Amino acid sequence: MRHYRPSTADLLSAVSDFLRELGPRLESGDRYQSLVCTHILAMVERELRGEPLADEDEAALVAAIRAGDHDGDWDATFARILNRTVARVAIAKPDHLAPEHRS
Repeated sequence: MRHYRPSTADLLSAVSDFLRELGPRLESGDRYQSLVCTHILAMVERELRGEPLADEDEAALVAAIRAGDHDGDWDATFARILNRTVARVAIAKPDHLAPEHRS
């Protein structure tokens, strides 16, 4: 017999639901901590749903920009940095994105 094996998303959702249910009954400091944990779990859920961020060496990109290596292609460089920033904000604080950057 196979046992039900919850997905990572199911587990995160269950813990988030528990913290949201428990939070109002906690003292002020603990309530705040439960809100922080709920926020972090929501970030993890969004990260799991989204596409992984491209792994790039940002220090090398910064050095190349400072050296002028991207001066001739500034629009593409700006778009690359903007897309990476939007992807990060979509995980951490999606409600802070401008409407044109929301999915």
